[in-house]
Amino acid sequence: MKWAINLLPLGLLATFASAAPVTERQLELYQLQISCPANKNVDGRFLALNNNTLGVFDGEDISPIRVYTTKSEKEGLSELHTYPVGIVDHSIGLIGPPGLLTLVNMMNPHTVKPGEGNIAQWDTFRVAESKLTNDGSGQWLAFPSAGNTWQVKWSDGSAFITADFMIVDVVLKSAGEGRYNGD
Repeated sequence: MKWAINLLPLGLLATFASAAPVTERQLELYQLQISCPANKNVDGRFLALNNNTLGVFDGEDISPIRVYTTKSEKEGLSELHTYPVGIVDHSIGLIGPPGLLTLVNMMNPHTVKPGEGNIAQWDTFRVAESKLTNDGSGQWLAFPSAGNTWQVKWSDGSAFITADFMIVDVVLKSAGEGRYNGD
């Protein structure tokens, strides 16, 4: 009986804690769409995720990725995080050798350690007039892959590149609202 009296305050505390309001924040969600009027194979298609790489993929199990933006710690820049929000932070980022960076999904981007000679960026995006760019000069390139798939990369013009690419724009298209129950 004595143990029941000792547990009573814990039960009351648990009741009050579970009844506490949950902070909910509305998130403006976007899908990333390719704009390339010169190539109808990629123009108007949405970026999806396949093996942590973002690109244009075919398949019934492939669906467009949804992201939301947050302010970067770097002045005037943004970060793109994937939705739905989970326990582990997933951000859209760029990784690879300087000059030609692949658009990827990064898990816990602050902890990413790229291999020797590579760089990783996730907090350097600019959004202007719904177009997504990386900080600094450069452009998005789409490279054909097997079937009707395309990998998307950012080039600053300094890397040696084969001629089998298309210059594209990556455009943020509204995908409604999402919820984030957290701080």
